[in-house]
Amino acid sequence: MQSTESVPHDAMSFSAREQVVRATRALLALGRDPTQLEKVFEIGEAVNAKILPRVIDRMKDEPEVKRLFDERPRIDTKHVDFAWLESLPDGTLGREYARFMRDNQIDPDVFPKPNVADERVAYLMTRVRQTHDLWHVLAGYAPDLEGEVILQAFSFAQMRSPLSFLLVAMATLRHRGKIERYFQKIADGYRRGKATRRLATFYWEDHWTDSLVELREKLGCPPPSA
Repeated sequence: MQSTESVPHDAMSFSAREQVVRATRALLALGRDPTQLEKVFEIGEAVNAKILPRVIDRMKDEPEVKRLFDERPRIDTKHVDFAWLESLPDGTLGREYARFMRDNQIDPDVFPKPNVADERVAYLMTRVRQTHDLWHVLAGYAPDLEGEVILQAFSFAQMRSPLSFLLVAMATLRHRGKIERYFQKIADGYRRGKATRRLATFYWEDHWTDSLVELREKLGCPPPSA
């Protein structure tokens, strides 16, 4: 961590009223079209930025967190050699992550810089965005609508993010015709997220060559229920 001072709790660069307006508009747009990734980012900046300074304050003395904020690694094509990841053996984290990105045509450079005033909050938001697909790979959830929602339940168990709660609630309303089966999947995602070691500050870059199976065991990520 670059500083031991408390992070200012007024972390957004928008006024409170502007935050509410942006979040409401984005939420309505997302309700019409759940695939609008930029709307997810807008909502996240509005509802998560107020809690993240407190999260950072609680974690700032942990060695892994200090290293993360000191070095500020990035996962994009400028900082990660994806061709090298592709060359790793099958079953390793790096190989499976590169395969996941390629097979699903996901651009690792797509994530915009958060519109947040506090640089540490902005970095943590960026880190969570850039590692989102690594969470998919670790947990084994497909990047389709159902997989994304179950991963949000997993994420809520990990971070207590208001955004994750909102996304799960919205999706639950959309699936009300199959509510019992859907709730089982949501509950299983939450259970797995609760059991897994915290991923938001995990230093993935140290583990590209690790076996994905062994890494799941190391992080305590249980297999999905049958």
